[in-house]
Amino acid sequence: MGSIAASNSKRTLSNDDISALESLLASTTATVLTPQDADYSASIKRWSSAAEKPAAGVVTPSTSEEVSIVVKYASEQGIDLAVKGGGHSTAGVSSTSGGLLIDMNAKMRKVRVDTEKKLFYIEGGASWGDVDQAGLPHKLATVGGTVADTGVGGLTLGGGYGWLSGQRGLVIDNWIEATIVLASGEIKKVSAKTDPELFWGLQGAGQNFGVVTEFVLQAYDQGDVFCGMLLYPPTPEAVEKVVAATNDLYTPDANGKTKVAGRGAGGVAFARPPPAEGKVMLMAVVLYFGTEQEAKEVYKGLYDAGPVADTTAMVPYPVTNTLLAPPIGLRASMKGTAYTLPIRTEFAQKLLTEYTKFTDGNDDLGVSIILFEVYDPAQVVAHDAGSFANRGWHLNGMVLPMWTKEENDQHCRQWARDMTALFKTELESQAEATSKGVDGGVSLRGKKGATMLYGNYDQYDEKSRDIFGENYPRLQKLKAEFDPSNVFNKLFAVTPQA
Repeated sequence: MGSIAASNSKRTLSNDDISALESLLASTTATVLTPQDADYSASIKRWSSAAEKPAAGVVTPSTSEEVSIVVKYASEQGIDLAVKGGGHSTAGVSSTSGGLLIDMNAKMRKVRVDTEKKLFYIEGGASWGDVDQAGLPHKLATVGGTVADTGVGGLTLGGGYGWLSGQRGLVIDNWIEATIVLASGEIKKVSAKTDPELFWGLQGAGQNFGVVTEFVLQAYDQGDVFCGMLLYPPTPEAVEKVVAATNDLYTPDANGKTKVAGRGAGGVAFARPPPAEGKVMLMAVVLYFGTEQEAKEVYKGLYDAGPVADTTAMVPYPVTNTLLAPPIGLRASMKGTAYTLPIRTEFAQKLLTEYTKFTDGNDDLGVSIILFEVYDPAQVVAHDAGSFANRGWHLNGMVLPMWTKEENDQHCRQWARDMTALFKTELESQAEATSKGVDGGVSLRGKKGATMLYGNYDQYDEKSRDIFGENYPRLQKLKAEFDPSNVFNKLFAVTPQA
């Protein structure tokens, strides 16, 4: 897959290495685990069980200094190294077969809130749920993952969309400072002021340069949010009405203005949600940063489309990031895609047909979902921070097959490939059509020459050059300076400049 390094010349971990690490860490609070230890299985556990790999050894640190010892040893010894933040990647990039795993999720999840400066100080193993809960008593929030058990580290280093992106841009647009352990073992505080070039690299390609042990993010006042799901029967009439209402709400005009004006977000999905008792349903995911009355006026078109179930309500902000939380521990393949508005009704209907065909007659596949994510991209486009090269007026889609039986692995992954191919074909057809949209037309690549795909979702065929576009040569120079031996090589690895 394009999201995983094409080759890895690093070696596996030996018993002598484990003894050496135990000696180096003897006076610290870090724990060294092997497959014989009781806590080992928790460390290699991933959100998708299909992404789990048997590390030969695991270190669970609690400080940057302990991370430094481990990284320095692995770097000097040429050992395959993986880092677990939240463990949410379905591509296996936070795992290693026979190598060394740093599990920050075990002991480095603390979040400190500076209420005066409105800043979150977040340890590298924290999840977005940890951040949400820390901010709630102070009525503070920041742009973060739309699923609470997603790790802060992986999402941020890859750019980071969230429900608040319509108002605040990407996570990296709200990133103030990082504490990073480099491949040499050096611990460095990095910001746009102290080291603008390295910080630029971290903001979008950060997984290439080290282990970030602390993120400092800007926080904002945040009260309750109107959110929930509207469920519809999967009829052609319902699809037409929901798609039309969504297009009306989120398609920007010639001046880049949308009817939700940055305050609305959500999605359109095909799924078999629990309230439907196994039946295929059309879902509209609805969020609005305002009052219930305002929300129902804005989303009138979705309500007029005749939902048969309605879970919307005013809720505390952390609840919004549990709205689309799938079960943990299933086998899953979270494939990203892209699309542009307006959504064609015929395309949505085609996806519904394919989803129904895929999940019919096989109870093991019923939790799977196809999702069009919707939000107002104006703030993402307005910012230009970092090496993230995929900003634009396009939106993200997600194809997420989920299953339990290993025998279904190939079938599910092929279906994900087939569905992402349909999205790509649709994008190509839109690119060929005449358009007077806010971007001056649809393109298969953005302004920085990068493919219009979000790197935090797994991709099949895209390589690092596709994801980083014209930023790739600049990233190669940074890689040569900070990680010339390619210690950090798991996700969209950048080849160091020769």
